[in-house]
Amino acid sequence: MSLTARFKTKKPAAAIIGAGVTMPAKKAVAIDPNDDLAVGKWYLSQAREMEKNDREKERRISKLAWRVAGAALAFAGIALIGAISLAVLKRPNPPAVLRVDQSTGKVDVLPTTANGHVTWPEKTDRANLRAYVEARESYDWETINDMHEFVMFESDGHEKDQYDSWLRGPDGPLTTLKDQYRLLAKVTAITFVGDTAQVFFTVRTKPLTAGTKEPDPVNYIATISYKYVNVPEKKDEQDMDPTGYRTVSYRRDKDWSRSGSGDK
Repeated sequence: MSLTARFKTKKPAAAIIGAGVTMPAKKAVAIDPNDDLAVGKWYLSQAREMEKNDREKERRISKLAWRVAGAALAFAGIALIGAISLAVLKRPNPPAVLRVDQSTGKVDVLPTTANGHVTWPEKTDRANLRAYVEARESYDWETINDMHEFVMFESDGHEKDQYDSWLRGPDGPLTTLKDQYRLLAKVTAITFVGDTAQVFFTVRTKPLTAGTKEPDPVNYIATISYKYVNVPEKKDEQDMDPTGYRTVSYRRDKDWSRSGSGDK
């Protein structure tokens, strides 16, 4: 083979993209208008190119629409969170609850849970102490069995015996009051000294026979030590005591600071 022939058959080296060599631009191909096949192929290629462009345009529009929708959704979420936060901040405080001491006329403003002054555990303690004292210090011939069962269940150890002995004793209401009087106990205030509670309450003796004068109410202070045990498993016991409250120690004294003529 001659040297000329070898140069003619040798293929040119491929251009390296990115090394400073640019690819040659496509040259327009002349089409013979009399060649129906060539004309048809040209129209077909143009149609395909147009369809490809349309699909690309639709893809860009769809992508843009999703971005706009996402931004709108994020903005709506931020606006909703802001509105909720503003509503919480603008929530008015609950109205003040005033307590008036009927004997002295002193007015106290009771704290509210919304202000964070009274915790939920303390509210639970207060509710249990109130229910226990009012049940233990009240008496009604028609409902004494239910009261007795409730107090016995929420009393721990020797307090069961103390209450039962008082109720059935010679000076207890079963003997002295029978079905002629009722004892109505109402808690007026509860304070805490460490783990001990002081419950202030008033007891009214209400006669059930016509023409009998009602004695003056008597004010007392109950000093109570209490604890919580496991919640009862039986449904009827859970109805009475859903929190496991137990009175460990109970002492009742007259409240001489609020005593009237009827207490002396």
